[in-house]
Amino acid sequence: MHKLFKAASIQRMTNKIPAKFIFLHSIFFISSVSAAELDWFPREVLTEKQQSSVNQYCQGAYLDQWQANPNPNTRILADIIIRTDEGKMRLQGGAEILQPEQSFKANQITGELNKHYQLSGNVISRKQGQLITASNAQISNTPAGSEAKFEDASFVFHSSGIRGEAVSINKTKNGVIFIEEGFYTTCEPNSGGWQLFGSAIELDPTAGFGTAKHVQIRINGFPVFYFPWMKFPLDKRRQTGFLFPTFGYSGDKGLSLSTPVYLNLAPQLDATITPNLVEHEGEGFDLEARYLNQFGQTTYEESSFFHDTENQQTLRKLESTQNISKQISAYVLLEDNPTENKIPEVSSISLGEEDSYERSAKIGYQDGNLASFIAVKRYQTPLSTNNQPFEWKPRIESSYRYDNERLSYKPNLQYTQYEDPDRTTTDGSRTVINQDINFDMTKQWGFLNPGLLHQYREYDLHSYTSNSDYSASTNHLSYYLDTGLTFERTLNINSQPWRQTLEPKFSYLNAPYKNQSDIPGFDTSEKSLTYSQAFSHTRFSGNDWIGDTEQFTFGLESRIYDQSNNERWNFKLGQVFYLADRQIDIDTGADDVDDNSYEAKTDSSKESAVLSEINYKHNELFSVSLALNYSTSKEDLELGKVSTTFSPSNGLRFNASYLYSIDEDTRVADTKQTSFSTILPIDQNWTLMYQENYDFIDDLRTKKSAAVGFENCCVKAQLSYQHWRDSDEDFQKGLYLKFILRSLSTIGKDNGVSSINDSYWNSGKVGYE
Repeated sequence: MHKLFKAASIQRMTNKIPAKFIFLHSIFFISSVSAAELDWFPREVLTEKQQSSVNQYCQGAYLDQWQANPNPNTRILADIIIRTDEGKMRLQGGAEILQPEQSFKANQITGELNKHYQLSGNVISRKQGQLITASNAQISNTPAGSEAKFEDASFVFHSSGIRGEAVSINKTKNGVIFIEEGFYTTCEPNSGGWQLFGSAIELDPTAGFGTAKHVQIRINGFPVFYFPWMKFPLDKRRQTGFLFPTFGYSGDKGLSLSTPVYLNLAPQLDATITPNLVEHEGEGFDLEARYLNQFGQTTYEESSFFHDTENQQTLRKLESTQNISKQISAYVLLEDNPTENKIPEVSSISLGEEDSYERSAKIGYQDGNLASFIAVKRYQTPLSTNNQPFEWKPRIESSYRYDNERLSYKPNLQYTQYEDPDRTTTDGSRTVINQDINFDMTKQWGFLNPGLLHQYREYDLHSYTSNSDYSASTNHLSYYLDTGLTFERTLNINSQPWRQTLEPKFSYLNAPYKNQSDIPGFDTSEKSLTYSQAFSHTRFSGNDWIGDTEQFTFGLESRIYDQSNNERWNFKLGQVFYLADRQIDIDTGADDVDDNSYEAKTDSSKESAVLSEINYKHNELFSVSLALNYSTSKEDLELGKVSTTFSPSNGLRFNASYLYSIDEDTRVADTKQTSFSTILPIDQNWTLMYQENYDFIDDLRTKKSAAVGFENCCVKAQLSYQHWRDSDEDFQKGLYLKFILRSLSTIGKDNGVSSINDSYWNSGKVGYE
C-alpha cells in the first residue's frame, strides 16, 4: 500500500498498466544513435559535483547542451545561404536556425523564415531540457507555437533521463510528443535494461503521463510482457490506471496473481482495488481508500478472500487522524475480523492476524506543557478461548510538566472506567494521581537530584467471582536520591587528542510496603532488570500495584570520545543492593493466560545480578554491543546478549547476534537463539545475501533466506529462497522473484516476512542505502 507525502493532495500511485500479459517476439526494428549524440557523458569526464549527483550504479549522465539565444530575433547560419524575392530560403552546409527558445541544425534547410522549414540530413532540434535527432524533419511555426515531424528520430529529456527512438516523432504546439513505432526508457545508452516499445506512444509532459498501444516491455532486448494498451506516468502526478501485477508460485498453492487498479477519484480522494487469485485456494480482493482534508487523513482498508474450503475470510480497518486546530486533535481506529478468526489467504492491507482487534476513539488537547485526552477503547476477540482485554469506557487523562533551573514537577491525573467483557474477574473505575517532584542540581562535574514520587489510586470495583461491589485505595510516597560525578582525562591515540570520562553513579530508592491485595491488575507488568532499569524509581510499569523496595544502586560508567567528539566506547557496570525484602510480586500465570495477578511473595535476596554493558561504534562502519547479567550469589548467567554489525561503504553488510536467558524460578535456560545475516557484493552489479536464525532450545532453524541480486542504473532484481515459521508455528518455504524497472514499477512478490533481503531491497530505492 502507498502512503501520502503532501498535505495538499494525495500523491500518485506509480505506474499504470493492464494486468493481462503474454510473451511476444520482437515486432519493431529501429536504428540506434550513439550515446554522445544524446548528450550522454561517461562518469569519468564529469566534474566532481556532477558525479556526486549520479546514482552509484550509473556510468554517466545526460548534460543539457542547450544555449539560449540572447537575440530576440531568429538568426540563420550556413556555409551557403540562398534567399528568393518570395521570402523562401535554402541553407546548405552546417545549416542552423537559432530562435530564442529553440534551435535547429541540419545538413540542409529549406523553407520560409519564421513559417515553415524542411530539414534534411543529421537533424538536431534543441530546447531547454530536450533534444531530438533525426534524418529528416518538417517544422512549422505559428503564433500559437511550433509543430514538427521527425523521421528516424531519437529523443532525450535531460532532467528525467527519459530517452527513446522511433520511426517518426510528431511534436505538437502544446508540447505533446507522438511516437510511431518506437520505444521509451530511462536506462542509459547501450546498457540493455528495460525498454517500453509501442506501435503508437503519446508523451504529454504538461499532463504528466503517457499512453501507448500494442506495448511490449523488453529486458535486455527480450520481450517479457505484452499489453494491448497502457498508461504510464512521466512525473509524480497521480493517474487512474492499472498498477503492475505481482505474481508468485508455490508447490502447494500453485500460481498466485494480484492485479491492482488505482483510481484517482478526486484531488483529495483515491482508491486502490486489487483482485487476488491463488490457483489452488480461491480468489479475493483488497481495497484501500484514502481521503485527505484540511485537518488530516482518513484511510479505509478491506481484504476479503473466498477460500475453496474455508469460505469467506475478511479483515477491515478504518483509521482517521484529524488535527482540528493547533491544540485539538482526534483519532479513530476501527479494526474488524467479521469471519471469526479466518484470515485472508492473500492480503496487502496493513492489518493482519491478531488475538484481539481494537476499536478506539480519542480526542486530545495540547497547549505547551499541558496535555489532556479522553478516549474509549474496546476489542473484538475472535477466539472465545482467548481472554478479552479490559475495555476503556472511557479514559480521561491530563498531565503537566514544569521545569526551571532547579525544580522539576510532573503531575499526572487519570480516570478510567474498566469493563471486563468476559465478566469473569473484576472491573470498575480507577482514579490515579501521580506526582513526581525533584530538585535538579547539575554541574559540569556531576549532579545531585533528590526527589519525591507520590502515587495515589482509588477504585470502585465489582467482583464477578463473588458478585459483590467494593472499594479500594492506596496512597503511597516514595523517596529517591540520584547522584553522580564526572571525571575526565585526555588520551593521546595515534597523535590525536581523545577524551575519556569516568562516571560513578549512586541511587537510593525507598518505596515502603503497602498491602495491595484488594487491587486488581488492569495494566501492570514487571520491568525487565537491565542496567538502565536499575536506576528507575518504580519496579512495575502501569498504574495499579506499587512495587515495594528499599535499595541502593551503584553504577560505574566510562565513555571514550575521538578527536571529533564522537562517542566510540561506553562501559557500564552496576548492581542493586536491597536493604529490605520485597513483599509484592507479579504472577504472570501459565503460558496460555494473558492476565497478570498480584502475588504476595517475599523476595529476600540481598543483591541483584551484576549488570554490565559494553558498546563500541565506529561511525556507520562497525559496531558491537554486549550485555551480561551475572548472579554472583547463584553463580550463573541470567542474561547474555551480544550483537555486531559491519557495513563498509562498498555495500558489504554483516550482522550477527546471540541471545541467552534463563527462567528466574527454575534457573533453566529458556532462550538460546542466534541470528546471522550478510550482504556480499560480488562486483558493482551482483550481490549475494544470506540469513539464518537458529533456536538451540528447540534445536531447529527458525528462518533461512538465500538470495542473489542484480542492480544497474535502471533495473534491480532479486531471486530468493526463503524458509520460515508462520504464525501457526508451521514451517513454509518458497522461491521468490522480485524486480524494479526504474520509473515504471516493482514487479513480483515475497513472503512478507522481514529478512536481510529487505536491507538489499531498501524499500525500492535504486542505488541508495
